[in-house]
Amino acid sequence: MTYKRREAFLPFTRPMVGQEEIAEIIDSIESGWLTTGPKAAKFEEALQAYNGIPHVLAMNSATTAQEITMQCLGIQPGDEVITTALTWVSTLSTIILQGGIPVLVDIDPVTLNLDPRGLEAAITPRTKGIIPVHLTGLPCPMDEIWAIAERHGLWVVEDAAQAMGASYRGRKIGADPRSVFSVYSFHPNKNMTTGEGGAIAFHDAAHEPRIKRLRFHGIERDAWKRFAKEGSPHFDVTEPSRKANFMDIQAAMGLHQIKKLDGFNARRGVLFRRYLELLADLPEVVLPSPGDDVHAHCFHLFVLRIRPEKAGMDRDAFVARLKDENIGTGIHYRPAHVHSFYRDFYAAHPGALPKDGLPHTEWSGERLMSLPLWPGLTEDDQDQVVAAIRQILAK
Repeated sequence: MTYKRREAFLPFTRPMVGQEEIAEIIDSIESGWLTTGPKAAKFEEALQAYNGIPHVLAMNSATTAQEITMQCLGIQPGDEVITTALTWVSTLSTIILQGGIPVLVDIDPVTLNLDPRGLEAAITPRTKGIIPVHLTGLPCPMDEIWAIAERHGLWVVEDAAQAMGASYRGRKIGADPRSVFSVYSFHPNKNMTTGEGGAIAFHDAAHEPRIKRLRFHGIERDAWKRFAKEGSPHFDVTEPSRKANFMDIQAAMGLHQIKKLDGFNARRGVLFRRYLELLADLPEVVLPSPGDDVHAHCFHLFVLRIRPEKAGMDRDAFVARLKDENIGTGIHYRPAHVHSFYRDFYAAHPGALPKDGLPHTEWSGERLMSLPLWPGLTEDDQDQVVAAIRQILAK
């Protein structure tokens, strides 16, 4: 087949929003409930039912949700939390904003997830917990992580921002009570979206009143009802906090997106596996792990890694060449510790990095890129992506 450059730009992702979501948003506007209201509460119930978790509270972003988990767990200045550098920087930032120190361990070069073999050496008397990140929608090896955490008296918070719909040992991410909290994201590039938004999942009901306070000015629970018929206009502020509540307009989208999520993820899986087949013979790239029966992928991202010594160019040059062919890509992620703030931070806290560094993280971080992947991507679109990759490598 003769190669032909795309005429229109193909983004690496695009949200899938239908008429059901639009009609529900209009209904919210006409109802008068624009901000937090009954639909937000209904969406939280849908999240609980879908994930098999007794408590899920939604808020304005996964970043805020993660910050609130650190506050609920009482992180103090100098406390250490072990995590990975191959993540969006908010995983680290939310620790630092509480005065804590994110201690980094290297990744498994196959899965790109935190390698539990590095955990024991990273634990000190100041260590309070572990934040594994289910990168690209592929679950971490949680049994090993939970076992180490239990042995050392540490808590576990799962960063599940990319993992809605993924499962570990047959249970949805967040459903196992060995993790004190799990955090989801509903950003437009995620497998389901509410425009913006996030949520905290947990099993111990004792956390609920404080999380509700911390997401809304420090006001006691169900503050949104104060303007409803059954509510009271009187309220009490018990501690200073942020405003991070989740709106009914967002929930209007989420109520339909969560019904579609399994279908979205199934389609993503078809495209993910098709990429693996179409690119299997290329020595210039390292293909991602598809997961297995234990680590059930939700196929959020298809992240391949360029081998510059075989491709004849580095990742950034390859990304630029694909853009010239009207094909968009993402970079998930540039390792957090190479950003200027964190470079200075770890220069001041050298003990927060392994003695032998983060070689797998840095090797992958310099080479990884995300190919277009979303449920509306067609096989023809995918064929054009693969043809463009082959064309670039052939030259």
